[in-house]
Amino acid sequence: MTGRGATPETILSLFAARGDEFSAQNLSTAAHRVAKFGGRNRDVRGDRRVIALADACQRCIREFDAQALANAAWAFATAGIEAPRLFAAIADAAPSRLKEFSPQGLANTAWAFATARIEAPRFFAAIADAASSRLKEFSPQGLANTAWAFATARVEAPKLFAAIAGAAPSRLKEFNSQNLANTAWAFATARIEAPQLFAAIAGAAPSRLKEFSPQGLANTAWAFATAGIEAPQLFAAIAGAAPSRLKEFDPQNLANTAWAFATARVEAPQLFAAIAGTAPSLLGKFNPQNLANTAWAFATARIEAPQLFAAIAGTASSRLGEFNPQELANTAWAFATARIDAPQLFAAIAGAASSRLGEFSPQSLANTAWAFATARIEAPQLFAAIAGAASSRLKEFSPQGLANTAWAFATAGIEAPQLFAAIAGAAPSRLKEFSPQGLANTAWAFATAGIEAPQLFAAIAGAAPSRLTEFDPQALANVAWAFATAGIEAPRLFAAIAGAAPSRLREFSPQGLANTTWAFATAGIEAPQLFAAIAGAAPSRLGEFNSQNLANTAWAFATAGIEATQLFAAIAGAAPSRLKEFNPQGLSNTAWAFATVGIEAPRLFAAIADAAPSRLDEFNPQDLANTAWAFATAGIEAPRLFAAIAGAAPSRLGEFNPQDLSNTVWAFATAGIEAPRLFAAIADAAPSRLDEFNPQDLANTTWAFATVGIEAPQLFAAIAGAAPSLLGKFNSQNLANTAWAFATARVEAPQLFAAIAGAAPSRLKEFSPQGLANTAWAFATAGIEAPQLFAAIAGAAPSRLKEFSPQGLANTAWAFATAGIEAPQLFDAIALAARSWLGEFNPQGLANTAWAFATAGIEVPQLFDAIVLAARSRLGEFNLQELANTAWAFACADWKKDPDFFAELAYIVVTDLDALDDRGLSQFHLASLHSNLEWPDRLSPLSSKHRKAIQEALQRQDPSPSQLQRDVATALDRVGWTHVFEHVTEEGLSLDMAQPDTKRAVEVDGPSHYLKRTTVQSGSTRFKSRLLRRLGWNVVHVPFFDWGALDGEREQDSYLRAKLFATAIA
Repeated sequence: MTGRGATPETILSLFAARGDEFSAQNLSTAAHRVAKFGGRNRDVRGDRRVIALADACQRCIREFDAQALANAAWAFATAGIEAPRLFAAIADAAPSRLKEFSPQGLANTAWAFATARIEAPRFFAAIADAASSRLKEFSPQGLANTAWAFATARVEAPKLFAAIAGAAPSRLKEFNSQNLANTAWAFATARIEAPQLFAAIAGAAPSRLKEFSPQGLANTAWAFATAGIEAPQLFAAIAGAAPSRLKEFDPQNLANTAWAFATARVEAPQLFAAIAGTAPSLLGKFNPQNLANTAWAFATARIEAPQLFAAIAGTASSRLGEFNPQELANTAWAFATARIDAPQLFAAIAGAASSRLGEFSPQSLANTAWAFATARIEAPQLFAAIAGAASSRLKEFSPQGLANTAWAFATAGIEAPQLFAAIAGAAPSRLKEFSPQGLANTAWAFATAGIEAPQLFAAIAGAAPSRLTEFDPQALANVAWAFATAGIEAPRLFAAIAGAAPSRLREFSPQGLANTTWAFATAGIEAPQLFAAIAGAAPSRLGEFNSQNLANTAWAFATAGIEATQLFAAIAGAAPSRLKEFNPQGLSNTAWAFATVGIEAPRLFAAIADAAPSRLDEFNPQDLANTAWAFATAGIEAPRLFAAIAGAAPSRLGEFNPQDLSNTVWAFATAGIEAPRLFAAIADAAPSRLDEFNPQDLANTTWAFATVGIEAPQLFAAIAGAAPSLLGKFNSQNLANTAWAFATARVEAPQLFAAIAGAAPSRLKEFSPQGLANTAWAFATAGIEAPQLFAAIAGAAPSRLKEFSPQGLANTAWAFATAGIEAPQLFDAIALAARSWLGEFNPQGLANTAWAFATAGIEVPQLFDAIVLAARSRLGEFNLQELANTAWAFACADWKKDPDFFAELAYIVVTDLDALDDRGLSQFHLASLHSNLEWPDRLSPLSSKHRKAIQEALQRQDPSPSQLQRDVATALDRVGWTHVFEHVTEEGLSLDMAQPDTKRAVEVDGPSHYLKRTTVQSGSTRFKSRLLRRLGWNVVHVPFFDWGALDGEREQDSYLRAKLFATAIA
């Protein structure tokens, strides 16, 4: 049995024939020889005689000495014979005799039980105790095998491992390659920290790698990676040695090697390339773990290997039933990380995983969700199942798992309110454990998903500022973006980001730069240094910006009110050639931004105007409104674009919000674009929604309709009803524009005007100069008496006239004159301010200014002199009414310096006299009469036909007799003053009561003859009186306020007699 010719067959035959005669020593020797000569031969393992030999050993186990026990265990483990009863008997018999075991016997016994997968914790504990004190006697292989055995059996033996770790380093030269590999593998598997031992192995192994088996190479790399030991020289040596031997590697070795280098973050492109070339043909032999680990390794190492991934996808899809949860999760994670399209694989994983989520670890749940979200794979059932499974287990999730799960559901657009609520509840107390990326991703996820979580955001806002130096640029940008998107106020956090970001902008991606500016602008946070830094950093990198980045950056700077001319110029240069890449919102926001900051970019606007019309069906209502607003604000003519918007918008007005409606009409009105169908549609749509309009919307809408001259009585009536209760929220411009609009549209709204008149006086300091002028103009035009308002404007305006535009000056004067308001200080101030500006006045402004001063009876000859100088060379630009107004005003003001000026006016007017209305003809007649009286020798351009026409017009303008006039006429009859009632002179001037033969007359002056609430005659009344005097008439004036104070006929008669006798008319 011990001879050279012994074979397993001869030994087993002898045992079969005479086994009952075998002693314990014979049985142990027979088993040892069968294992030694037969190894793991299948024929031996299947031979019943071997089982009988095991049974015989078990029966005699008490007779076995220490060596026999060790040999028997070693033999059956080496031969791969399942003999659980024998191993149980050895585990029972051996502990009390371990002192008799040799060091090799202890090592071999442990090795045997581990190899045979026999659970015997008490026996292993006994071996650990026995071996620890005798390690100096162990051979290198004994040390290695003992460590390997305990690691393989998953038996914790910290003292034993510590002892081996102390004993082995000094003896590594005696270790063969397998001993080195097994020792490293054992300590890594057992999770035993032994830095000195690993360092020693790392030093000893590289020069001996040629002796390592493929499994030894793989296991060594795996061990160092698992233990987290940095050993660059060792990994470099393995990376150099392995590629040429990969054909000898089995699937497990290939997978473990790739896994190890990826885990250790060691770059080894040639090694990965070699594995990628070798592995695909062997994938049929890979187990699920090998497939998952290989994919995971290439993804983690960022190695592109499309053929390998395609092969894994094909192999794995049909075998997913064999994968455990972690392998499913890791495979999905790997393909997502590597950006590999594998829809069939993901679909198969989604199907396989859903029913097994109860077996998934928290990390596997998080990784699976992350992978499907990253790969943009729609898997609603899987996400729903993960949401249900994860919510109740969040306490087990790592901080990264919480963050990744939230990120995944947000990225995938999956609504999971219960899951988000659970994360929002679980995360705040653990934020100290979150990485900066985890904090940023969590905030980003909740913002993206639109989940309100104020406590979570508050906690992140508190935790993040002190850690911003750890944040990478993307995390900084994402945190800012998240808080802005969620509408969470976090001034301390934003201030910290604003301080941290500028010095690191070179590290920011284009999207990071754009998102950061967008966030600060959206949150309304002032950060001038940050914006200045971005404005400096961005222009040279615009070629890297995508279309959305360009649009968002422009929008952000405009929203923040930051002037960055170089940046805007760079965007204006970069954008036009790339507009096809812009989405509708990008086109709209870009135009809006340039219009808002007032940057001229004609080429950019022209390109947008060309690009947008064909894509308007993709624009949302706000995009349509903002685009129109932008072109109008920038003063860009784009008739084709406006026509397209006017065609697209009416059918979609139900989707427009109030601001969109108001901005759209404002834009068309500002741009002077006629769009009656659009305005009619908005006029129909808006009234029922006015409760949603803010003050600016109400004011802009009325302004727009008034500006374009579109009649919309129902809309104006609805606004007149809605606005008064909101006036407290109107800003000064809203108040002025609303009044201006109703006056311009000729819409009567006494309650609204009364409310504005009550609200405005106390707020005039907030009004712009144009606002002051427009408000006065509006009340005057609408004929609304508002003495307190006019008095307040008269007090506020003089000190600010330098800020008024020429039109503002003219309109203010016109308004006070039209309203009949006495304001001498205001008129004096306007006269002084206007004289130096008259060259900039338009014809209407010149005419209205002259008319206003004449009407108000304000004598300022220097102003009229200056108007002549400004107007004379421009009379061809005046329309007929403006010429008539000017002529009347100079005549009314009794200006006599230059008869040629009147002649020049007259010669232009008579060329188209028929085009004047009665008011204009009347004015011209009075002016002509003044000119004829002052300069009778000058030749008049008026023919007799002209004179007749203008004189008849004057008569048609005369009002019907008032009751006051009739009462005075009756009283004159009583006192015996005979007269003609309503007499018209040869020159066309009407007199209330007159004695034509003696050219004596009585004029009854009602309220319209005086400035409001004064006894000061208006300029026109004085003008008529002066003309009558020049014509030889002696006129008695009966003011309404005198007559109204008289009590009865006796006082009236006495009053008239006194008046008549006092003027020697009686």
